[in-house]
Amino acid sequence: MNTQFTEDSSFLSAQAESVIHLTAPLFGKVMTDVNADLADTILYLPSLADGSMPSLRDVRAVICTSTDPRLEMITLQGAVPVIVVASDIVFSQGDIISVSQRGRIHRYFRAQSQNNAFLVTEACNNLCIMCPQPPKPQSMVSHEAMEQRILQTLALIDDENLPASLCITGGEPTMLKEGLLRIVEAISARTPNTLIHLLTNARYLSNEHYTARLAQAGGHQLLAGIPLFGYVSEIHDYVVQMEGAFDQTMAGLLNCYKQGISIELRVVLNEVTVKYLKELAEFISRNLFFVKHVALMGMENMGFAKLNREAVFIDPWEYKDTLSAAVEVFQLYGIDVRIFNLPLCVVNPDTREYCKQSISDFKNSWDAACTPCIKRDSCCGFFSSSTEKFWLSRHVHPFVVE
Repeated sequence: MNTQFTEDSSFLSAQAESVIHLTAPLFGKVMTDVNADLADTILYLPSLADGSMPSLRDVRAVICTSTDPRLEMITLQGAVPVIVVASDIVFSQGDIISVSQRGRIHRYFRAQSQNNAFLVTEACNNLCIMCPQPPKPQSMVSHEAMEQRILQTLALIDDENLPASLCITGGEPTMLKEGLLRIVEAISARTPNTLIHLLTNARYLSNEHYTARLAQAGGHQLLAGIPLFGYVSEIHDYVVQMEGAFDQTMAGLLNCYKQGISIELRVVLNEVTVKYLKELAEFISRNLFFVKHVALMGMENMGFAKLNREAVFIDPWEYKDTLSAAVEVFQLYGIDVRIFNLPLCVVNPDTREYCKQSISDFKNSWDAACTPCIKRDSCCGFFSSSTEKFWLSRHVHPFVVE
């Protein structure tokens, strides 16, 4: 199963084939226009360029492929660091990246995307049984360093590349406490028309004073994406593996409502949650009527979801009728509902109109069976983590006629 690359190849992290003259880690903005001001930037030379040799006097580093005919000449021009990448690792002007001394490339900002994300921490106060990115101990995470890198990234974004939305994710972002408030405030000041999509379990938002300050920092731009996995504490607390989490999350939801923070409720569909999905839909519709919308999300085959696969995996084909029933409840109560990360062929016809493509395009891939499908362009496809061993569904089939 191969990820479908877009023009800039959609990667967030990649390994260089080799590095030359790189004696310290790099962080900066990528430029592709050799006629622009290249001072203190990282110059990317596309493999299909005309072969002309740009001036490298002011650049911090050069990125090119091993087949670039200019490579040898570039390496002979003083001690300018050279990062050699594979031909399918493509950058766009305005990307903001870091490069380690060993050549690990991390892209903090994709200039070609209208939906970027900032990972602010890898620590979390939950241990969700299907978490795709298991948290690290808080002692292993430098929140101050992450905060500074994000503030540096914000300062480097070109005005013409300001995105429609910026997602703040983790881990659990509220573990930064004051740092999160500074990040939200900085995003709001730098990009006043950008949606700030904060993914949080909302447990710390049970602190009303903190939630009020968060609302003030984000203003009208803030949307909190909050997971809810059950209509009673026993279900939710089991999924997140933390006693008392349900009560804290509910308090956080109510505080968000009181402080005017828009709410997106998120339900990850797995063996545990789908058993009570209709009951959860009724609970949300009757008690949390103030949410902006509900996102029903297919499970990602990574991290704890792999470790606990026997306990959490269920083929979406098996719960398609339950999914239809839950959507019907939300529609009856007038609550906007969307389905993410499930291929159109494994849901019932009555729910296909609610299926939306994820904004995380770098995570999507297609099975070989999808090649002739006429609905592929509008389908969610698969998580790129899906493999033969950790498959998503045995019922995938292409649509060949309307």
